[in-house]
Amino acid sequence: MRKICQIFFMLLFVSFIGQMRAQQTVNIGETPWKFSKVIRQESNLVSGLTVLSGTDVVSGINDGKFDTGAGKPLVGKNYFVDLLEKKPIERIKLVFNGDSVRYVACRVEVSDDNNNWRILSDGLSVQECELHKENIFTEAINNTIGNVAVVTRTLFSVPVSGSYRYVRFTVTKCLSSDQKDLSAEIGELLVHPVSRNIWSEQELTDIAFNDSEWETVGLPHCFNERDTYLNATTGERCWRGEAWYRKKIFFKEKDKDKKIFLEFKSVNIGAIVYINGHAIRGDFKAKQPGPVTHVGSFMPFVVDITDYIKWNEENQIAVRVSNSKGTFFAWPGFGENEGFGQAMGGIAASVYLHKKNKVHIPYNSYTPLKKWGTYFGTVSANPQKAVMRFQTNVENATDEEQSVELRTKLIDKKGRTVLSFSDVEEIAPGQTRLFDRTGSVENPHLWYPVGCSGEPYLYTVSNQVYVNGKLTDTKNERCGIREITWDEDYCYVNGEKCILRGFGNRNTYPGLGSAVPVSLQWQDIAYIAKCGGNAYRVGHQPPFAEIFEACDVYGVLVILNTGDNEWALRDEPSLSYKWECDRDVMIAYRSHPSVAVWESNNGLPYEGEKYYPSYTLEQVRRWDYIQPRIVSNRDGFPPKWNKEDPILIGYTNRYEKMKGYPSYNSEVYGTNWSGNPSWCIARFDYDNEKRFSQYYVENYLQDLDNKACGWIDWMLAETYGEGYTIYLNGKRNQKSLGSCAMDGNRFPKLKYRIYQNALWIPYSQKPGVALQSHWNYSGIQDVDAWSNCPYVELFINDKSYGIVEPDSRTRRCTWKDIQWVPGVVKAVGLDADKKPVCSEKIESSGEPYAIEVTIEKPMPKLDGEQFVLRANASDAFIVTAKIVDKEGRWCPRADNLLNFEVEGEGVYKGSYNFYVTENKELSYHAPGDAELQAEGGLMRVAVRTTFNPGKIKVKVKSEGLVAGEASIRSKKVKM
Repeated sequence: MRKICQIFFMLLFVSFIGQMRAQQTVNIGETPWKFSKVIRQESNLVSGLTVLSGTDVVSGINDGKFDTGAGKPLVGKNYFVDLLEKKPIERIKLVFNGDSVRYVACRVEVSDDNNNWRILSDGLSVQECELHKENIFTEAINNTIGNVAVVTRTLFSVPVSGSYRYVRFTVTKCLSSDQKDLSAEIGELLVHPVSRNIWSEQELTDIAFNDSEWETVGLPHCFNERDTYLNATTGERCWRGEAWYRKKIFFKEKDKDKKIFLEFKSVNIGAIVYINGHAIRGDFKAKQPGPVTHVGSFMPFVVDITDYIKWNEENQIAVRVSNSKGTFFAWPGFGENEGFGQAMGGIAASVYLHKKNKVHIPYNSYTPLKKWGTYFGTVSANPQKAVMRFQTNVENATDEEQSVELRTKLIDKKGRTVLSFSDVEEIAPGQTRLFDRTGSVENPHLWYPVGCSGEPYLYTVSNQVYVNGKLTDTKNERCGIREITWDEDYCYVNGEKCILRGFGNRNTYPGLGSAVPVSLQWQDIAYIAKCGGNAYRVGHQPPFAEIFEACDVYGVLVILNTGDNEWALRDEPSLSYKWECDRDVMIAYRSHPSVAVWESNNGLPYEGEKYYPSYTLEQVRRWDYIQPRIVSNRDGFPPKWNKEDPILIGYTNRYEKMKGYPSYNSEVYGTNWSGNPSWCIARFDYDNEKRFSQYYVENYLQDLDNKACGWIDWMLAETYGEGYTIYLNGKRNQKSLGSCAMDGNRFPKLKYRIYQNALWIPYSQKPGVALQSHWNYSGIQDVDAWSNCPYVELFINDKSYGIVEPDSRTRRCTWKDIQWVPGVVKAVGLDADKKPVCSEKIESSGEPYAIEVTIEKPMPKLDGEQFVLRANASDAFIVTAKIVDKEGRWCPRADNLLNFEVEGEGVYKGSYNFYVTENKELSYHAPGDAELQAEGGLMRVAVRTTFNPGKIKVKVKSEGLVAGEASIRSKKVKM
């Protein structure tokens, strides 16, 4: 066996060398980029000045308060303001409160001498108002609650170019959304000066532009990372706007015969990529105001920059990015809601520079190149035989016809080729040829998700392109052989019934925003698998690209949405964008065995032209044809659906069985909308953790009793912006919903441990017991544990308090009316013969004494690969501060204020406190704040690396406690 492994690795090494000769890939995100926000000056030039309507002074129109105004009907009145001196003006806005005014005709004029007037708007043309939306939570269909963007103001906006002293305007017509005349009042007049720090597009994309004063960053980078988990419950508070990233790259003339690509794993939300001032234009159905490269959250895309490179000299790469409406791209209409993680901005994942031979395999990134490279999957499979289909495109970008050989191999974990093909095709210049092959694998190792009888076994698909015997391109991808089928009730993987159970998640992390290192992405998937979960759902947008690899490895099925809001995906350009997103995501991820479901929406809108699930099915039939995945509709059976076609029926925080179709609870968050306390708690609300946890246990079992094919706990970890419910403890002023299995810092709640040790992992696989969280009580107590074992015995200070058989349904054990005494409580899981097989203990503690500081090491990948902390200004690590007593025992009730300090080659990013603190600024106990309050005796913060490798020390202090510290070293990045 050892010799076989040596030969395998030697072959891999030879293949790797050949691949390096054929192509070169560099993660240029790990090298310095220059970054700057476009800070628009939103001050109002008319603030404090006199505004006249005829000869009358209007006081409420420029007081900075939107709830005051002119005090009389606006239509037909003339307004005039003197700015006292000539000033550069960028924009004039009239603000109307509410959503009644949707169309306005207004004559707007400016002058620098009060005699010669320039007309900006003639007062005859009716213009549509801009809509200012804020998030509220409102009851939707079927007693669910939606995070809905509601119009709170409408704005008539006129751009200005030049410097002027006088402004006057007359509104000639105000119309409602149904074109009816309104006699409206103006809420506020805004005259904005020319924005600061605004350079021309030509300047910003030119290599001569001086960006030395800009911030130096690594990628991934989230430009509003500190705007999350703020000291507020809900609402739009993340910074939205434009930003620029710039990088110089030297291209040697020896690479002139290659194709040069830039691969962006994620840019949020819209981007224009420039090379030496040339904008790379994408291809959209939606009409764009100018050249736009890509639009879409957390979706990879690739651009070809070959034709614009200057050889043997430096080239300027510039990326214009926006997460805001009204900028350089048509707004998609489903990047609205901050609480859904859609407000994130920046280049939120790695950027790779690829140098490839002109005869090569294209990327699986359809927009903007309109090409794809590889697609493979299982036609059918059983333990005796699997039929596999492999499709590979090869592009000939040379000026001559090429005789191209494509060698495709399916290789098992031991390096053995179990299936191979070799074909030669003549490819004309500038053309692409599809190689389509089908073959059989005898006695295959099948891929199974967590909880099934097998493991998530992965093969490698190796595609090698040869021209005249010379290797020109290689692409190696992991492949799982599996067959997913559905009947009217359940999902089956390789013929074995598989209940989808797992978590939703967001593409964010406290202190890091959406710039989440790969190690933490893998860690979240490991948390899901570790507790017996086998399903992962990111609502409203796709997951990070690396998540799919992690889910393949761990055996976690992905329920994949391409992007939308709740009940809001309607009309153009949203429909065109959604069509393209469905297509692009399918092409990017269809070869992954973990992808199980294409989720079409998060609820169909109530009005307007809708994007129906049948449209997603059309895309499936066009792009996912080897083994088509099922389509899901989130809220019941959709309209315009052929009842003969299978569909997965989802429900929001409720469940009912749809006869004839598999049905599941797609979001379980236990919130009551009646004004009563909800099944939601903070992670450190230990007094309510038992009631809270038991609710989810019973909800899960009830749904499965009613033939639910799946059950998705709303979130693995607490997110920000949705703290609108009443908790079990009566509190309601918090930053998150409070129904998740972990807090935002990934400290588990009791219910996570119950899933892991009692509910989702069977005794036959791993005996487990989950004991209540702590033993710092007094008086008479009930002690509770949950276990998958046949019996559980309770010990307090080594004294037995009896053996209990867990409830056959909920797996709960209770020892009632126990007199509290300080010491150690231990729950021991027993087998059928009442012999110990597992245990968990808790221990009472004394008064807080010291802070124990630990740097968390990321979980290694299942193959043993360790994540190394990289000095690239984008990698990060997590630090845990635990308050302990004199004997080093955790103090679960401690809430001391902690102060964090980072020394050396690290940058403090911080974390958050769960509850909102009244009468404090938004940044209080939020990301970036060096002071945080311990929650249940614990706190975690994030620290980023710099570009300099070296030691990073984290110190944590608190008045009256012994300080603690810990250190780690970042490693130099080898390019």
